[in-house]
Amino acid sequence: MGGENLKSLVTSFTPEGDFLAILSPTGNVKIWNTGNGDLFAEWKELNGDSDITYSCLACSFIGNKRSKKHGTFLLALGTNAGDILAINGFTGERKWTNTGCHPGGTAGLSFANKGYSLYTVGSDGLASELDSKTGEVIQKFKVSKKPVSSFALSNDEKTCAVAHTKIRVFSLESKKEIQSCFADLSPVRYIAISDGAKAIVTSRFSEKQLQVWECDSSSKTITAGPILSMRYPPLVLDCQNSCNNRDGLVILSVSESGTGYVWDLKTLSQEEANPTKIIVKSVKAEANQQESGSAKKGRIPIIAARLHDLGKDGLVSVLIAYGSADHPQFNFLDITNIGEDIVITTKEGHAEAIDELHVEDDLNEPTMGEKLARLNVFDDDKANTLENHGSPTEAKLPSADSVYVLLKQALHADDRALLLDCLYTQDEKVIANSTSLLNPSDVLKLLDSLVSMIQSSRGAVLACALPWLRNLLLRQASCIMSQESSLLTLNSLYQLIESRVSTFRSAVKLSSCLDYLFVGISDDVADETSTINPIVYEDKDESDEEEPEDAMETDEESNEEAMEAINGFSDFEESDDLRE
Repeated sequence: MGGENLKSLVTSFTPEGDFLAILSPTGNVKIWNTGNGDLFAEWKELNGDSDITYSCLACSFIGNKRSKKHGTFLLALGTNAGDILAINGFTGERKWTNTGCHPGGTAGLSFANKGYSLYTVGSDGLASELDSKTGEVIQKFKVSKKPVSSFALSNDEKTCAVAHTKIRVFSLESKKEIQSCFADLSPVRYIAISDGAKAIVTSRFSEKQLQVWECDSSSKTITAGPILSMRYPPLVLDCQNSCNNRDGLVILSVSESGTGYVWDLKTLSQEEANPTKIIVKSVKAEANQQESGSAKKGRIPIIAARLHDLGKDGLVSVLIAYGSADHPQFNFLDITNIGEDIVITTKEGHAEAIDELHVEDDLNEPTMGEKLARLNVFDDDKANTLENHGSPTEAKLPSADSVYVLLKQALHADDRALLLDCLYTQDEKVIANSTSLLNPSDVLKLLDSLVSMIQSSRGAVLACALPWLRNLLLRQASCIMSQESSLLTLNSLYQLIESRVSTFRSAVKLSSCLDYLFVGISDDVADETSTINPIVYEDKDESDEEEPEDAMETDEESNEEAMEAINGFSDFEESDDLRE
């Protein structure tokens, strides 16, 4: 299965995180022990019915984990036709099938009550609580009058959240809605809910950002919080309440490129937060990077992840699975300083699995300045030597990724000189890529900086800043307009444009007059230079002699022409250029 697309995989951890089930597009399910990395069980439909397609899965132990007689590993699968089936992981046999449980398709599955209950939600807006041993329906309840696109169960198993264009929170005890809001969004693809329904995190289809929602149990309302940006759409979403901060939230996500993100929000109203990026590389890729400065082809994708534990000391433990779905590897990471990136180097991992995916910027990629230093900027002698003997390494221009990294550094450090280095890059593709990847807080910082430069600068700085401002406004218009703090900057920009435009016509007229005068003066100066003869200094002994008449006539003609050029530019109207 090398080279599979991460978007085609469906994964699910057991509630304790000790096992991971991976569903491939072919309908094959493999269950892995996350502790030792061994294959625990494997299942595939024996009848070979190719018409069955699975939309979701969940797995859990029931009873004693160590005994097959007193315990069962249960694998639940939901189909696009709306059927639910359960598989005994120990034997691979089908335990039961609930046909037509959710006409229109199954949107989500989740085990609860130590595995004895299975909650299911259908695209038709109905939810069910099933007896996981028999598949019998314990209770059905309505969660939405409209289609449901995503479903999540809190870790404390007290609440669940469903979403499409509206977010709803239900109590699993009463099966009644306790909170809701019209998000005014396109359909939600992924959703996560924290314990006590304090916060919700959502992501829309093909969107490169996460929306945090704050839930108020007293007013039964849900309000929009900060937006967290990613370079590619997410595939995995998880969140938990912070242990050392009652109002905080820890969020985990994995992008389509196989990169992990961890945010630690101190409050749900926090506008800016730098995530920890988790990237996995092979040893070979690390060696290639030292030679060529890039190791993108050697990246190993993260295929699944979950928040494993949150310590009171601020320690965040994350469980990740990476590599190939045929044989993944597992790692428990302890993150103490959120915001500091983590790079994992491994000997194995089937790096070919990422060949068909987008790849994010290399954290250790040389900066723009370092890449410019590698260019062939030498004196003539050294340049000739390189031409004759060949350069040891081929010079590479800065990429869009390196400019984006440099731009982030400049904005976070408020470094004007570093920002100017970015603005001097005038390649349209690089500008478009760099501005489109910025998170909302960086967008506003760049907007303020560009407007300030345009107001106070002229010449080359102004010429370089304008293309960046244009791309920023075009590609981040919705983000800018959604932030109230941007209104003042936009108003200043509008007034600046109005003041510049108001003087445009008069400037054009002045420019035309200057061009007219300059052409005429240039013609006269050229004529004057060609007709005046050099002055000859004579000895005193010969000064008393009379000058020849032809010399006197020449001097008089020269004086007359000079006077004409000074007094009225009389030749302007007669010049051939102006007649044309």
